[in-house]
Amino acid sequence: MVTLLRAPDPLDRAAVALGVRQGISTYEARTRLAGDYPRVVAVLADRAQADAQAQGLRADGMAAAVLDGADVLHDRQRDIAATLALGPTVVVATMRDGRTREVAYENVGMLIHGVRTGVATSTEESTVKSFSAGRAILTGGLSMRSSKTVVTTRTTEQRETFVYVRERGSKTALAVYERGMNYGFLGAALAPSSLANFTTVLTTLRGRCAGARYEARMTRAGGFGVVPLCPSGMDPAAWKSDVAAALIALEG
Repeated sequence: MVTLLRAPDPLDRAAVALGVRQGISTYEARTRLAGDYPRVVAVLADRAQADAQAQGLRADGMAAAVLDGADVLHDRQRDIAATLALGPTVVVATMRDGRTREVAYENVGMLIHGVRTGVATSTEESTVKSFSAGRAILTGGLSMRSSKTVVTTRTTEQRETFVYVRERGSKTALAVYERGMNYGFLGAALAPSSLANFTTVLTTLRGRCAGARYEARMTRAGGFGVVPLCPSGMDPAAWKSDVAAALIALEG
């Protein structure tokens, strides 16, 4: 993924340069530059070609880098918290598999706050009976109703807030998902909704991780450019979220 780390200035000149580098119209190049940054402006199968294009964009005065799809981290490469203990100097997380991890607030370099938006599909079957004149004639009036099975498919949007706690010197982020937590550790501050409880945790982390960079770009609607197609077997919402988090982490 050829990525621009920040918006180029002036944008019109950058659109012309990007169009020339990629062999596309200035109009299309301008659409690739519109949105949040860092931003993917090209997806290439060959790493050497991606490096060459990024080098060319840097020569044109743009802050360009390359993100390899293999470097996009997923949940299986994160420590996913099931509950927390928010101490005065450290947070101790108990993971879903029972492991524990201690992170000193002073060692946290970045808090990536975001929202995953996915679509859940459910299918329901119901039996509908209706009057059937043909059936009544065939059975001499003994049966006048026919039944058929109706399949109804419903899609609902699912949103989940999260924060990735990135510790300096570690590639494994501590992931706190809104609906995957036992918030009993909040005690008297426990609220009826998971979002309210998550907000309490996030506010506490932000206050105690004073040296950490707080990133909330993933809470806004919109994307980060030309995201590659979701790999087979992965959840599309999670994939888009993982790419966005990797792009933000790429800034350092």
